Amino acid sequence: MHARIWTYATAVALVLLWALPVLAVESLPADPTASDAVKQKTTVDDDGPRPFRDVDLFSGHSLRQSSKDRRIAAGVNFHAAPVPFVAAKAMDAAADKVSAQYPDAKALITVLKNANSQRVLDLATAKNVDQTKAQLTADLKAAGITPTPDQQKAIDNINASNIQSVADLAQVAATPSNALAFGVEPWLEYNFGTWDITAYVPLAAFYSQGSASMELGNINLDLRVGSRKGYTAAVGYTGGLSLYLPTGTKEANVLALSNVLVLPKYLHEYASIQPYGIIGGQLSFLTLMLRAEFTHMQAVRDNPLYSSVGYANWGASMVIRAVILDLVGEIDGLVNLYNAPAMQDILATAGIRLHAGPVRLGMAARMPITSNPSSLYAQSFGTAFGNVAKINVLLQAFMTF
Repeated sequence: MHARIWTYATAVALVLLWALPVLAVESLPADPTASDAVKQKTTVDDDGPRPFRDVDLFSGHSLRQSSKDRRIAAGVNFHAAPVPFVAAKAMDAAADKVSAQYPDAKALITVLKNANSQRVLDLATAKNVDQTKAQLTADLKAAGITPTPDQQKAIDNINASNIQSVADLAQVAATPSNALAFGVEPWLEYNFGTWDITAYVPLAAFYSQGSASMELGNINLDLRVGSRKGYTAAVGYTGGLSLYLPTGTKEANVLALSNVLVLPKYLHEYASIQPYGIIGGQLSFLTLMLRAEFTHMQAVRDNPLYSSVGYANWGASMVIRAVILDLVGEIDGLVNLYNAPAMQDILATAGIRLHAGPVRLGMAARMPITSNPSSLYAQSFGTAFGNVAKINVLLQAFMTF
């Protein structure tokens, strides 16, 4: 079934990319033989601002721009959130330290990610071998996870001689750092006329306990086609395809927890493909957009819990233009299709953007309207200790030419 969904989505994306350039040819200008008295500005080739000019969103994709308004654009996206997390490097270091007494330490780490680490720590510190093993088994069952042979071996091999090693691992897992996790994403767009391409290089950064680090996320490319019809009252449509390469590091996974809407950018185990479509309408200073996306993530390294993950994302947005300021409101919803049990959130984003010549400066805040138990996120993300952020601060700065 998953293969059929994947094949269908890919076929739809390819048809969109093939067909929409034909539809995207902009309307011809008004009849040049008509008198000045009867000429009407009804097409996008007339003088003056074209519809949907500089109508950019903070979440997901937005309607593409006319090449007459934006041939080249470059900028940086920034999002930050306070996230308690246990660094993968800290867990690896703890596992290396106890490996002589407990060779199954690496496998136990993958169990602890889906367990009540504090409860396991209490039981292991009390040297209660049987209840420690029972707790780990029960936690996996409660999360709906069938242990792999290595994970089951790690649980079965806990005994009186290595219970302190288990306690040492659980101590690290149960003591998250209060970190500021933020994504920094430089990007460059070129508009060819009927289609455009944008390249993104996401970076995952962390600041905790006086130290900072930066990790590479998944480099991605976005291809779009589309057009707009009308002038004062207008409609527009865009079809696109985003590709995410598995270039990220382990630590970058924490950004997936801090901002679930950018999941494919930071889960380093997966290569992803994301076809999407957008329709929009504009009347004077008001713009409305509806968006639908399908994301398929295919595991290509590090043996995560699920070899493939699929989910849908719907979005509705409103942009109100007030001279040089845009007021932006967005609602995004996530729908689990396969192997993504936590992708059921609804999130709201509100922001403001300044237009100053070719410069665009934006700031927004995003918060979840609904949320899921942490065990569901552990199932979905599989390889990252952490908690989903309650708020994200979003900043954008770019220039258009």
